[in-house]
Amino acid sequence: MRNKRNVNGIWAGKHLWRLGIIMFACFIVYYLPSIAGLSGWKSVQDTLNRLHDFYGLDFYALVFFVPVVYAAYVFGVIGAVLTALVVMLFLIPYALILDSHPSTLFRPTAFAIILSAVGSVVAMLQKGDEQRRRSMNELKCLYDIGRAAEESQNVDGFLASVAELVPPAVKCRGETRVRISVRDKVFQSPGFEDSSNGKMAEDLLVGSEVLGSVEIHSTGGSPYLRKQDHFIKTLAERIGGAVREIELEQSLNGYYEQLEDEVEKRTRDLEEAQEKLIRSERLAAVGELASGVGHELRNPLNVIRNCVYLLNMTLDGKADGETFSTLKLLDQQVDISNRIVSDLLNFTRVSPPSLAKVDLNSLVKESLSWVVVPEDIVVTENLTGDSPQTMVDAEQVGRTFANIIANAVQSMTGKGELRLSTGIEGNRVWVKFEDTGCGINKENLDKIFEPLFTTKPKGIGLGLAITKRLVKQNKGTIKVTSEVDKGTAFTIRLPLESKEVKVA
Repeated sequence: MRNKRNVNGIWAGKHLWRLGIIMFACFIVYYLPSIAGLSGWKSVQDTLNRLHDFYGLDFYALVFFVPVVYAAYVFGVIGAVLTALVVMLFLIPYALILDSHPSTLFRPTAFAIILSAVGSVVAMLQKGDEQRRRSMNELKCLYDIGRAAEESQNVDGFLASVAELVPPAVKCRGETRVRISVRDKVFQSPGFEDSSNGKMAEDLLVGSEVLGSVEIHSTGGSPYLRKQDHFIKTLAERIGGAVREIELEQSLNGYYEQLEDEVEKRTRDLEEAQEKLIRSERLAAVGELASGVGHELRNPLNVIRNCVYLLNMTLDGKADGETFSTLKLLDQQVDISNRIVSDLLNFTRVSPPSLAKVDLNSLVKESLSWVVVPEDIVVTENLTGDSPQTMVDAEQVGRTFANIIANAVQSMTGKGELRLSTGIEGNRVWVKFEDTGCGINKENLDKIFEPLFTTKPKGIGLGLAITKRLVKQNKGTIKVTSEVDKGTAFTIRLPLESKEVKVA
């Protein structure tokens, strides 16, 4: 309350001082001929006196329009009327002492009435102009709030913008500050005073729900805020509606995102189901093929192999080189056909693993011995010296190692390098097979473990499918990385079997 009085006192005092100075200056101008006469300048006095009654008009009195208009502009109609009365008091001494006109008091009284009328008109025009500017500021504020609601991504950003937009629109004597409370969040102008003096508050209503409140504080006092009561109510309605609009939009966007995620998830589930169906159909075809022709093909292949063996025994080195090459090629093709039949049978009849403790390094070396490695390919072994032990089916895991080694050898034409390494990581042992072969295209990396998928001119694409299946049922994982024309790396991780410590 004291602060408000201080502010009002400072404001009124400042304008009263200005008004007093203007009145004094006008008084000097009005009595300038008399001052010249008192100074002994009779000729100057006679000349200046002519303007006091120039064809019945007192030109010196016109200067008093200045303080009356100033008072009307600053203090309103009452200020203009009071200033006109003071002017009348300034004019009465001249009328009584220096003017010999019969209606001595009529002229200052009439002039004061004219001044009051002019001041009242100026005050009303100024008030109307002030009201027009206030209305423009209010409309601009409401428009800016609408723009802020459209551009803001969330309620917090919108309310922070509103806390900056409202104070300039509320034109009151002194400083204006605003505080907006929405649920548990508060946004306010710097220096907001939490007091009942010079403050107005309105609830942010949306229907019958109260979202929060908007409070406006002015150091000029409540009377100035009450003049804008309608604007403050409209402001509260606009802010509350915008908050609800933003919340609904956010909720709708969240629903759209959730719907998109759900559609994407369902689409992904359908694609996975379709892939599983295709894979099941492939497996069914492989199983039917294996059960139907597997054994039937083995018999003629064995007959062909026996015939080749008998021909070699009969010729006993007597045939030419072309004949021996043909028989050797025939024997190789029988091996290839036998491998295909074995893959078919193994894929459909994978038996449960027979777990036993196995030394990983020894198993890698044994698996390497099962594969014929050309002389141009260098095998580099980097096996850990910790002799990692794992609990797996040695025959099944050894078959997977041999299959990967064979694939690595086939991917390298001419010179190349095959690197074998093992190690321990946490509670897992790992073995890595790296080659410098042709590599695998990025789009095929996710397909190489699928049954019947192959990029080789020979084979039916069951080797890696069997490998993954055997690794998985031995509680292991397999990972592949590859770069075209640089090589491929397969990493298999298996459970670590802790070493037993014997106590003497």
